[in-house]
Amino acid sequence: MHGGTAKALTGIMMVAAGSAALGSATPAAAFEIFGFRFFEDDPEPLSPDAQPYAVDVTVAVEDEDLAERLRTSSLLYAERDQDPPPSTASFLSRVRAEYGRIVAGLYAEGYYGGTVEITVDGRDPETIDPDAGLPNPAPVAIRIDPGPRFAFGRVALDGRAPPTTDPKDQPEQTPESLGLIPGALARSGIVLSSESALVDAWREQGYPKARIANRDAIADHPMNTLDVRIAVESGPRAVYGPVGVTGTARMDPAFVAYMTNLKEGEEYDPDDIEKAQKQLRRLGVFSSARIVEGDTVGPDGRLPLTANVAERPLRVIGGGASYSTVDGAGLEAYWEHRNLFGQAEKFRLDGRVGGIASADPEDFSYQAAATFLKPGVLTPLTDLTAELLAKREPLDAYTETSVRARVGLAHEFFEGLTGTIAANVEVAEIEDELDTRQFVLASLPGTLTYDGRDDEFNPTTGFRATLGLEPFYEFNYGNPGLVADLEGSAYLSVTGDDTLVIAARAAVGSVIGPPRDEIPASRLFFVGGGGSVRGYEYRSVGPEVNGETVGGRSYVEASLEVRAKVTESIGIVPFVDVGSAFASALPDFSEDLKVGAGIGVRYDTGIGPIRVDAAVPLNPDDDDPAFAVYIGLGQSF
Repeated sequence: MHGGTAKALTGIMMVAAGSAALGSATPAAAFEIFGFRFFEDDPEPLSPDAQPYAVDVTVAVEDEDLAERLRTSSLLYAERDQDPPPSTASFLSRVRAEYGRIVAGLYAEGYYGGTVEITVDGRDPETIDPDAGLPNPAPVAIRIDPGPRFAFGRVALDGRAPPTTDPKDQPEQTPESLGLIPGALARSGIVLSSESALVDAWREQGYPKARIANRDAIADHPMNTLDVRIAVESGPRAVYGPVGVTGTARMDPAFVAYMTNLKEGEEYDPDDIEKAQKQLRRLGVFSSARIVEGDTVGPDGRLPLTANVAERPLRVIGGGASYSTVDGAGLEAYWEHRNLFGQAEKFRLDGRVGGIASADPEDFSYQAAATFLKPGVLTPLTDLTAELLAKREPLDAYTETSVRARVGLAHEFFEGLTGTIAANVEVAEIEDELDTRQFVLASLPGTLTYDGRDDEFNPTTGFRATLGLEPFYEFNYGNPGLVADLEGSAYLSVTGDDTLVIAARAAVGSVIGPPRDEIPASRLFFVGGGGSVRGYEYRSVGPEVNGETVGGRSYVEASLEVRAKVTESIGIVPFVDVGSAFASALPDFSEDLKVGAGIGVRYDTGIGPIRVDAAVPLNPDDDDPAFAVYIGLGQSF
């Protein structure tokens, strides 16, 4: 038997009440989706020297939540369903390590006067020889008496960073906001988090080598308090020194340093380091990219930096598929070269076949594109893109055959705000209910986007807004015009995590200038489909001529979803969509808006959810479907 009283802060691990037995091997890895496992191998036989065990853990408290927290962080308990230790010696080593984990777990909950007793087969583990014979399974009993809970007593913080009025240098957290105040529950994690906050406050003001010089945490057992004294040393103030580069094989090291956007002589800021790493990852040529700070600041106040990178393969081939009951199936594939000339220039070929709802290839849509991207043009935050695209798209409303050439720039003004501008030339033939017409169009499309979402593929908080403007001139009819489009989406986490999220989207657009029959169908607005008003066919909602949808000069759309998690990986999403396109240049709300509603299932893959939505039109026309099913990757918006 082994007992003791907690006296000093240590790491954080936990154990608690409960019991379980271990005696079988863990199955080999297998492919799993929606809770089903495939290609599962037979479990490997146990080693004859393995030592299975059964563990019983009790905690002398009535707080079941506390007991659960301690239980789930016990290594012996957590690994009860895994392969047993390979030998008796290894098993006893794990048992002895439990003392430190349990004591640290007690400290993490504010208990500094507890006792821990562990026995194996009724004996003190310290008295058992490493080669001793033990029962199968070996019974392990863990008894924990947490004792009284402690509060913080005297708190002294020496060497704190001075207050700052610069919003960029404001610390996200302070010791006080974390709970390091007299009378508050004395969790050990609060002390450790407060130390990080004290160091970060100095780093935000340009002191990269700030550190904790001393920490005293003294438990006053008669008073059940923990007195804490922390001393911080700022170290020297620093500016950026030269940026070195390691790990490049085909990339130009000087270009890698340039793309970090860390300018020699500017004041150190940890946010700049994070942005630099994000910039390098954005290039798409590195499997890893990390900025490493030098060990010391030089006598001239310069901090040397090194970009450590690892390059990905030069070429990549990929593809995808989509399906809906009303739009049919779609297949796409691409080939990409990630680094043509040593400065992350990308060349990509894309091909897509869509609308596969019948056996007649004349009903399919086809698209082929070649795209060249050159990052770091003008500034590290500016990209040049050139694209050549050809497509044929037969829809119920019209058939379009077109070729487009575009050259443009994309620039990030600051984190979250990006803009694009391009020169575009397009030749198109449109066949619809009116006639077969040819268009030659030149335009200057531009967008301004702010993205404040917490996650691109599965957002839970924040919002995103995009404004698009495209002035154009059509040569065959001699018409100038403007296409304007505004879209926004917002996300609210009701529970503070991803368990329950309300997501909303709204969009409005208009074509100003020429009449509808002198505008290419690709510039008109259609509503309906998986990314629009679900329950209706793709691009099937809008003004009609002779009973056929012909596209509108304006539109409105709105969607509302409630994203609720049922398990860690599966969620359900009830939703409602509303919208329509109009013949006038401004939305005409005197006309009926189409409404669709339904429910979806989401399966979290780790990189984004697989989406399955089923929707019904609530006010359908005679030729609208009774329901529609959509399958894709990522949230609908």
